Amino acid sequence: MKKIVVVLLLACLTLPVFAGGGSEGASAPAPAAAAPAAPAAAAGGSIKTSADAAAYLKGKNIRGVIGSTAVTGDTYLTADLFARFVSEKYGCNMKIDPIGAGRALQEVVSAKPDGGTVMMFHDMTYLGVLFGAYDAEDYKLEKFLVGGTYAYSTADCFAASANAPYKTIAELGKWMKDNPREIVKFAVEAGGVSQLCFNAVYEWVNQTYGKDVAARIKVFVTGSTDAKLQALWDGNCQVVYAVATALQQYTKPGVDPKLRLNIIGISAGERYESETWPTFKEQGITLEGKPFVFSKEYYMFYPTGMPTDFIAAMDIAIADICKSPAYSDAVKKLGFLPQAKGSAETKDYIYAKRDSLTGLIANAPNFDDLTK
Repeated sequence: MKKIVVVLLLACLTLPVFAGGGSEGASAPAPAAAAPAAPAAAAGGSIKTSADAAAYLKGKNIRGVIGSTAVTGDTYLTADLFARFVSEKYGCNMKIDPIGAGRALQEVVSAKPDGGTVMMFHDMTYLGVLFGAYDAEDYKLEKFLVGGTYAYSTADCFAASANAPYKTIAELGKWMKDNPREIVKFAVEAGGVSQLCFNAVYEWVNQTYGKDVAARIKVFVTGSTDAKLQALWDGNCQVVYAVATALQQYTKPGVDPKLRLNIIGISAGERYESETWPTFKEQGITLEGKPFVFSKEYYMFYPTGMPTDFIAAMDIAIADICKSPAYSDAVKKLGFLPQAKGSAETKDYIYAKRDSLTGLIANAPNFDDLTK
């Protein structure tokens, strides 16, 4: 597994488990106990109000490096939207630099802590370390400051052909039990949220129906959503992992039957707005008797030593912008939801989220074996 994870992640750039999206229906974790040595993002001494934040940020040039090189993906879209709202409201000049995960991590641990560079990324920040793509001693969360969160996703999902003999993940597991000659192959990326959610489904099948059934779950390792869909339509896999908003057009009536999809499971703790796609939790997808819930969240990170006034100003900016109806409408149009958590709350939260996933990742099947 290490080989595939490292090669693919570097090329393009989880024991009960939870992951709350900061949203209704998702449980927030208890504060992690193993973080006393981590740098703390202290409250700003002189920045107390929105007016203070505006005065502090006005005229500043802020480079937001992100862990993606794509300008059409979720990381860029959420970061760019937030940057534009911050720039407009506070008079600063915040621009997004899509340099990829490896370089973004290098930047956040080495940049001058003067407010000129921040990192904006999702849960891959720590998942990449847990999966072995990035060295823990260099890039674990303790090596930089955790800022606030500004958005989260309820759209990460698994999908299958509308013609498949199962409409949910729960039905898929039972169908595999009842059809002992059948193999189901999942198209996923190695590492990150994609592999994490696959691991959860694999382990649920293993715990529910036994290892003989789980042994017939395989993986088709690939990258982009387009590549996964093509693999599905070519018959190289039966299930794909993607963001539901990218698949939505194929779920509608009137779509060519050969292309039409069903969303068979949403990993978040709540349904995607205006849709009836079932969540893992609703289907009874559990690990060690506890529901598996995972929402991808989008965070701000800072170099160690960042001025407390800068951190406080950004905390206030996040809170103000996430309360804005205009931002809420805009981020929802992209398929996400606003989420305002300050740096102190987010630090405790993300540490606990990371630590809760360690067991699932450590006990996961070897991807090299599952591709055979």
